[in-house]
Parts: sequence; structure tokens; C-alpha cells
Amino acid sequence: MAKCNFCGSEIEKGTGMIFVEKVGKVRNFCSSKCERNVDLGRIPRHTRWTQEFRKLKGKIAADVEKEALQREAEATATAGKMKVGISGAAAKKLKGGA
Repeated sequence: MAKCNFCGSEIEKGTGMIFVEKVGKVRNFCSSKCERNVDLGRIPRHTRWTQEFRKLKGKIAADVEKEALQREAEATATAGKMKVGISGAAAKKLKGGA
């Protein structure tokens, strides 16, 4: 599934809007709200309801971050081989360290 370029939410298949610029850049939006905010020149990390703002302010639950780190660890695995270890900082976060 694609992610919205403004708010960061996942877009279900068959919904949302896709814009392709003349230079070939593809932009995905989940709603017209996100599209308008980009057109107005707003920055996602300054807009309270976006994922980027929530990450910046530490408001995303630890469980969500833990799942993302586990997905990152699974992505580093190679086909038919053992999983490759994740970085030290990511391992500390998975174990619950700071």
C-alpha cells in the first residue's frame, strides 16, 4: 500500500489520489485535505494531525515504533539465509532502552 505524501497514513488500494508532475515525481494523497495543505505550502511536521508531527513530539505509541523496527529487521533479511542483525540504536529501542 502507498503512503500519503503529506500526513503519512497508509492509503487503501482503490482510494486516494495520485498526481504525477511533469518531472516524473509521483505524489500520493489520501484525501483532498492533504492535497490542499500541500498546495497551501504547509509543512507536515508543523501540522498537528500528521504522523511526522506526532513522531517529532513523541506522541506515537512505543508499540507502533517497535513494530516498525521489527519490520525493518525483517526487511534486512536475505532470501534463504539467516536474518541480518539490525543497527545498535534500533536494537536498543527494541529492547526498551532509550
